[in-house]
Amino acid sequence: MMAAGTPVTAANTIVRVCLLLAAAIALGDGLQQLAQGGPAGAADADNAHRFLAGVYVGWAPLFAWAAATIRWQGVLVYFLAVPIFLGGVGRLVSFARDGMPSPAGVFLASALLEFVLPIVIVWAHSTALRSRRVAAAA
Repeated sequence: MMAAGTPVTAANTIVRVCLLLAAAIALGDGLQQLAQGGPAGAADADNAHRFLAGVYVGWAPLFAWAAATIRWQGVLVYFLAVPIFLGGVGRLVSFARDGMPSPAGVFLASALLEFVLPIVIVWAHSTALRSRRVAAAA
C-alpha cells in the first residue's frame, strides 16, 4: 500500500482518466437506456434491457471510486477493464447480426473506444504497478 503523500504517476493519471471516462459513459448511457427501455411491445426485451441498463449505471460509482483511489488499487482495475472490452465484443456481434446502426460513425467510434480503453487501462495500470514495486524495493 502506498502512503497518502505518494505522488500520482503519469500512468496512474492515465488510468484515472480512462476510469472516469468509463464512469461517465456508463452513467450517461445507462440512464438513457433506463428511460428509453427496450423495443415497444416486447415486455421481456424491455425488462431485460432496463435491468442491464441498471447494472450499467451501477458500474459508474465503482469506476469513479477506483479512479479516485487509484494509488491503492491493484487487480480490481484489470477486472474493471473486462466489461468495457466485453461491451465492444457485444457491439461487434450486434453489427454482424443486425447491421450497422445509424449514425454509423458514432457506433464505430464507440466500438473502437470499447476496445482501446481497456488496452490503455491494462497497459497504464501495469506500468503504475511496476513503478510501485520498484519504489517499494528501493
